[in-house]
Amino acid sequence: MSRRKRNKRRAQALDMKQQPPVMSQSRVADSFQNVLTRAGYGMPNPLEATAYPMTRMSFDYQQLNALYRSHWIVQRIINVVPNDMMKNGYDILSDIEPDLHDKIQAVIRRTRLHQKIISGLRWGRLYGGAAGIILIEGDEDRLEEELDLDLIAPGAFKGLLIVDRWNGIAPTSELITDINNPDFGMPASYDIMLENGESLRIHASRICRFIGREMPYMEKLAENYWGTSEIEHVIDDLKKRDNVSWNIALLTFMANIRVLKMDGMENILSFASEKAQTELYNTVQGMNMLLNNNALQLLGKDDDYQQHQYAFSGLGDVYDRFMMDISGACGIPVTKLFGRSPAGLNSTGESDMQNYYDLIESNQEAQLRPVLEKILPIICVSALGKIPNDLDFVFNPVRRSNDNEKQDLGSQQTAAVTAAFTAGLISQRTALQELQQSSKRTGMWTNITDDDIAAADDTVIGVGEDIPVPSLAVTDADFKEEQHPRDKEGKFSSQENGRNNNKKEFYKFSDKSYNEAIKGIRVSATDIVISGITRHAMNRLRERSIFPKTLKRVLTDGEIKQYKNEENILNVTTESYRIGVDKTTGNIVTAIYIKKNKRREKKK
Repeated sequence: MSRRKRNKRRAQALDMKQQPPVMSQSRVADSFQNVLTRAGYGMPNPLEATAYPMTRMSFDYQQLNALYRSHWIVQRIINVVPNDMMKNGYDILSDIEPDLHDKIQAVIRRTRLHQKIISGLRWGRLYGGAAGIILIEGDEDRLEEELDLDLIAPGAFKGLLIVDRWNGIAPTSELITDINNPDFGMPASYDIMLENGESLRIHASRICRFIGREMPYMEKLAENYWGTSEIEHVIDDLKKRDNVSWNIALLTFMANIRVLKMDGMENILSFASEKAQTELYNTVQGMNMLLNNNALQLLGKDDDYQQHQYAFSGLGDVYDRFMMDISGACGIPVTKLFGRSPAGLNSTGESDMQNYYDLIESNQEAQLRPVLEKILPIICVSALGKIPNDLDFVFNPVRRSNDNEKQDLGSQQTAAVTAAFTAGLISQRTALQELQQSSKRTGMWTNITDDDIAAADDTVIGVGEDIPVPSLAVTDADFKEEQHPRDKEGKFSSQENGRNNNKKEFYKFSDKSYNEAIKGIRVSATDIVISGITRHAMNRLRERSIFPKTLKRVLTDGEIKQYKNEENILNVTTESYRIGVDKTTGNIVTAIYIKKNKRREKKK
């Protein structure tokens, strides 16, 4: 054997070893079949004649428009879910100042952002896809480029322009290849058709997508990276319901069937002349007119008249079943879709509505969150000039609690916070913060202000420690006769020269005059200048009758102290008072009278 043949056989043997063994394949047919009863796979029966052809109704733009314009159920299916997704809105979570938060909300209201988002969600559900073009003033020449937040000028965000997938927007063939991009694998840009026939290319970073139902990959390609219409999934059940409804409506015309028996009528219709038949028609028509106008029926001696009433029992149950099919197909409860109250003795509809709320929450996370995560940073740059480092948002609960539920929830929340504070797990400041945060859900504790929280004690008192409570006992050393004047009979008078008189004199000062009296004072041994007094501090000053003159002396001559967990508060103390000043704003935030407490400590 020559060397060439040996090498050839060796190569063939090596290829055979490397190739995996090929298993014999045969068609497996393990379906049920009964030839005698014509049941099962391949048998000639109505079930086997059923087929599910590929219709792709989402491509029928005119049909979708006609259904939305004329069918109230279709409008409910399209509109209800987006409305509920945006009904209670969302809360922006950030430690920014309240006035900066108000600026963000002002931009959202001015651009009608929420209405535009609802429109995008609606047309995405109706047509299978829609887009919101982010409008940035000054970026007209950079639409093909990726959106750069650093180039957004103040007040440049102008809202969204909503277009549906059939209204002049089409994805390009270029896809996003950056795996760090959340839209990886989606179109990198979109072409917008203008009224003059020209096209405008826009980068994907400037587009918010709203799609219908998600499809597998091959169907997504067929839909040009959009979804499918919600109507495509309910149209068959909708046809059944409409036909049943129309048939029930037509049956009402047959609710009372009248039968007139006339002797010899069949002979006249069969053998008589045309004139005789015409006379018969005129006679019956005249009898019918008399019956309709005067409830009078004329009959011959051999004629007979009968009435048959149609029984509609059971039709309502049949109609309800088709309504339930539509409800299940679109995922909206019957009570919500058709506006009907729950039926049955023990029916409340709570379980159905809870399932619906779960659906809305999942849609918010899957469809609404990507849109807001793209738009909110743009709004912050436009309104504030920067993006907060802790920018985040959370959707508010879809279901709104009634008054009784809010009251129960508030009582439970208050009891839990009180128990934690009493057990020494949290401080007074933390307890107030918890109650303030729960006020939106419970409607309670709405009057707790940020100043109240700032003035609260941040010390956590452990279990077993004595909580300092002011003593009510009065000793001889504490009693001052000159502060409690008496009348001629030795009885205590109205204390016109005592503390009440001080309060009367103090209340001659208005908030404005008090602020003007202490504004501009430089705090002792610091560069901090007093700019004003918070409402909480003003209330404390009035309660303790601390006059502007006394406050000036404390601020200029007092001792500076810094307490733990109060890095932003500068405390100016004397033997009798402790005044808290905000280092950043220069506002007086707390006013504490400590003279009595120190006396007790000396006595102890």
